[in-house]
Amino acid sequence: MSSRTSELESPKASGDALEAELVQTIDALEYVGDRTATWHDARTTTLLEPDLSLPFYGIVVVEADVPVEIKGCQIETSNGAGSTHGRFYVKREAHRQLLEAAGMYLFVVYVPRPGLPQVARAVVPATIVDELLSDRWYDVGGSRSENEVAKLAWSHVIDPTTVDPVGGGRP
Repeated sequence: MSSRTSELESPKASGDALEAELVQTIDALEYVGDRTATWHDARTTTLLEPDLSLPFYGIVVVEADVPVEIKGCQIETSNGAGSTHGRFYVKREAHRQLLEAAGMYLFVVYVPRPGLPQVARAVVPATIVDELLSDRWYDVGGSRSENEVAKLAWSHVIDPTTVDPVGGGRP
């Protein structure tokens, strides 16, 4: 298996690639490394406004110096016998910190192929995501860095009729 194939199969590698691309292409975002904060990936440096490729849900603009957690998921994922909409994976403690800081999520849906074509994006306040996650938290055992997590299908945040399932171009 090639290292590129491994990268595509790794959610961490895909997430890192998406974060880097978004921070480079969205002028109002600045990267925040894990040494600074592990509960968000970026922050706004200037006013962030919605556009056709970056719709906002529940807000009109994002002011400067707001923490932004970037979450990506594949457009589809296996559910045993078939496939279903991909899911965003949220750690409860990181979510709590984002809530306390009045932060935002930048959700990205992508196709798992070279270049990770993005088929949908959405900026959503952590308070709205909190409502969506209210009954979805569960304990994870073992030696993981988090104790409680939740999964949220992208279709609970983004209208599926607005998503190009082929991923022909960037939103």
